[in-house]
Amino acid sequence: MAITSTSSAPAPVFTASGLASGMDTSSIVNQLVALESQPITLLQNQQAAVQTQVSALGAIASALSSLQSAADDLGQNGAAASTASTSSTDFTATPGTQAIPGRYSVEVDQLAQAAKWRSTGLASDQTVEGGTLTLTVQGKTYDPITIQDGSSLSDLASAIRQSGAPVSAAVLNDGTRSYLSLTAQDTGFPPGLSAADALGVSFRAGQDASGNPLPQTGQDPGFSQIQAAQNAVVTIDQLKFTRQSNVITDALPGTTLNLTAADPGQAEDLVLTTSAAATQQRLQTFADAYNGVMSLIQKQLNVDQGTDRSTSLVGFSSIRSLQAQLQQALVTQVPGLSSVRTLADLGFKTNGDDTTTLENALARDPAAVNQIFSTAQSGISSLVDSLVDENTRPSDGALTIDEDSLKNQISSMSDEISSMQERVDSYRQSLLAQFTAMETTVSQLKTMGSYLTAWANGGSTASSSTSSTSSSGSGSS
Repeated sequence: MAITSTSSAPAPVFTASGLASGMDTSSIVNQLVALESQPITLLQNQQAAVQTQVSALGAIASALSSLQSAADDLGQNGAAASTASTSSTDFTATPGTQAIPGRYSVEVDQLAQAAKWRSTGLASDQTVEGGTLTLTVQGKTYDPITIQDGSSLSDLASAIRQSGAPVSAAVLNDGTRSYLSLTAQDTGFPPGLSAADALGVSFRAGQDASGNPLPQTGQDPGFSQIQAAQNAVVTIDQLKFTRQSNVITDALPGTTLNLTAADPGQAEDLVLTTSAAATQQRLQTFADAYNGVMSLIQKQLNVDQGTDRSTSLVGFSSIRSLQAQLQQALVTQVPGLSSVRTLADLGFKTNGDDTTTLENALARDPAAVNQIFSTAQSGISSLVDSLVDENTRPSDGALTIDEDSLKNQISSMSDEISSMQERVDSYRQSLLAQFTAMETTVSQLKTMGSYLTAWANGGSTASSSTSSTSSSGSGSS
């Protein structure tokens, strides 16, 4: 406990320990306890080292998951990428990984459009009369909507939006009158239906959905069609395609056409080419993920004299095995392919990628670039899936087993640390009790010594007084 003086002199510091003996018993106890606690500190350091190993295993497992995702993407969507070029302003083309290179003649004959209906215009002081509104969208008739007499167009628009019918409803105002505009959410109409089936609006005044009479003091909304539904029509190499949407994904394999304007009779060339640059960009994601795993592994295995081996995974056979599996993946041949069979044939190397090799592979066999990854059971995608599963399965994956073992060590160390700490705490209490007893004894001895000293000093004074009195008496006589 410290007491601060109000004077300018430094404040004296008092300690509660050693009041009787003058010894700094608190410091002595702390030092003795620190010596007794050294095994705990050592065990805690070991536990921290094991936790570092667990974190390293987790980082490698996470990197393997990223590698698997990259491989699966190439296996499912292909690796070879194409580019599209055209001078047309009537459409755009977006080739995917399954696009087939070639030159195509494309003519946009007609754009798809949605069916539209609109009410008659109502002045600001007019409302809608009571009745029932029925909507038919793409051949399906939805539950009738009861319109209360005196409702506004906004009320009616809200009721339509809440009906579940795939129709947008908005109130438009031209500055004089308000109109309720209805538009089918989907353009065109599906096969087997007609334009009239895309959107139909029927209003029955004076009755609700059950046929009960309703007041009719408002205005008849008077809906009428202002735009008929229309499907898109595009001609590719003199073959006509009719689709419900202006975004067409199934006319040219692997390529999406987005129609923007109709220009009947005006065909334009669309050229699809395999792009080494775009393909390399797709492959780079896989390469980065591969390098990410290998970098983590090499960091654990490349040790020197200054490396703390207790925190690294250098002694784990599972890590060396994983490194060998990943290295083998670069040279594994995919059965059934001829000129392009391995990742090395695509330009993958342990010391970097080779763009020229990739360009040659695309020139020889673009399809094989995809098949290296997508071939069932033996392609790189399947190979990586098996490799990752073998190492990270929750039950018996090689890395999982190591991680579980390390976590068990950490748990066991925690239990041992708790037990050791209890002993140290007991030791501290024992020391405190012993020093307290000693201080009590010393204090009692000091008290007794002070008493005896005082008694002894008091006795001597009494003897001197007696002698002095005797001498005085003798002199008188």
